[in-house]
Amino acid sequence: MDNKNILISGAGIAGTTLAFWLKKFGFNPAIIENSPELRKGGHAIDFMGAGFDVAEKMKIIPALKEVDINFSKLVFVDSNNKERGSMNYQKIKNFLNGRAFTLFRSDLAKIIYQNIGEGVEIIFGDTIAKIDQTEKEVTVTFQSGKTRNFDLLVGADGLHSNVRKLVFGNESQFEKYYGYYTSSFTIDNFSLGNNAFSMYNVPYKQVAVFSKDGNKTTTFFIFASPEKLSYQHHDIAKQKQILKSEFENSGWKCPELLSKIDSTTDFYFDSVSQIKMENWYKGRIALVGDAGYCPSLLSGKGSTLAMVGAYILAGELKQATGNYKTAFEQYEILFKPFMEKKQKSARSFAKSFIPKSNFGIWLRNKIFKLMSVSIISKLFLNQFKDSELKLKEY
Repeated sequence: MDNKNILISGAGIAGTTLAFWLKKFGFNPAIIENSPELRKGGHAIDFMGAGFDVAEKMKIIPALKEVDINFSKLVFVDSNNKERGSMNYQKIKNFLNGRAFTLFRSDLAKIIYQNIGEGVEIIFGDTIAKIDQTEKEVTVTFQSGKTRNFDLLVGADGLHSNVRKLVFGNESQFEKYYGYYTSSFTIDNFSLGNNAFSMYNVPYKQVAVFSKDGNKTTTFFIFASPEKLSYQHHDIAKQKQILKSEFENSGWKCPELLSKIDSTTDFYFDSVSQIKMENWYKGRIALVGDAGYCPSLLSGKGSTLAMVGAYILAGELKQATGNYKTAFEQYEILFKPFMEKKQKSARSFAKSFIPKSNFGIWLRNKIFKLMSVSIISKLFLNQFKDSELKLKEY
């Protein structure tokens, strides 16, 4: 096996999945993560399709089942918290033969991380400052000042990938903004006291909450913005200010939810964007997950497709016995057409993602009510099955 020593930038879902498979296939992966620990919080994600298949191969389905939110239904409420529409989620899961979970992103990442196995070096609280590559190796200088050599480098560091910026160029070349911002955070001492996702809309804005563990509640905010907003990616105070100004006068539970924003420890805020690139690799350096092909939350599949991409990349490296030129090329040939199709599907959904009128809100509620009818469910859910992607056995 050639090129066994591989550095992965990012300990998220893509990075940890890649480390799992590289380790299993006989490579020597190491992970560097800018955060001092695994990131907490994040959106709830629908976990199904090809990502479920990869998790099955990893033998982590029992662990994921333990953290499945397993909520009863999605409820659309008005400003008085009165139900105006709903979707029975248990019927949806039955249609998918139980091969579907709803997970918090942090729970999925934690379980993958716990299953990587012994002997994988993981460096928290540091990042890559400089990258140089030759025909023989990649030389990486960390922010801490250390310099190390690796055979290969994989950027699995998300939408705002540092590796992509250092190797391929500025983010603006690749990011396609689709008109929305999203935020999520967890708060204490608040509960709606049911086992449902409660969702509230006003035109151009949406907020959903789910209460878990008694009085711990996770919030999800989305709002439309025709233009990209001006703020620094790491300026949390500014992001909180933007969210407050958008929702503090929107009614329902919004003022109460926002009043707890400064005490949360897992605040997340970002644009709804995709990453579009001609190539996912350059020399000995490749990208995986959102760093190379972020489909955005419009797709509902970012995390699961990151796992699929990591599995294929590791598998092709194994099949090529470490010949990265062959493996990287095959990785793109096998997965890029599928990802482009998923990105296109998500883009077509962008204009109708958030209702832009009271009539639109009413119509959306009625449509989701029909999701409990099996034939409508089948038409809607077939897109999540990923049946056109056949995973190889490596």
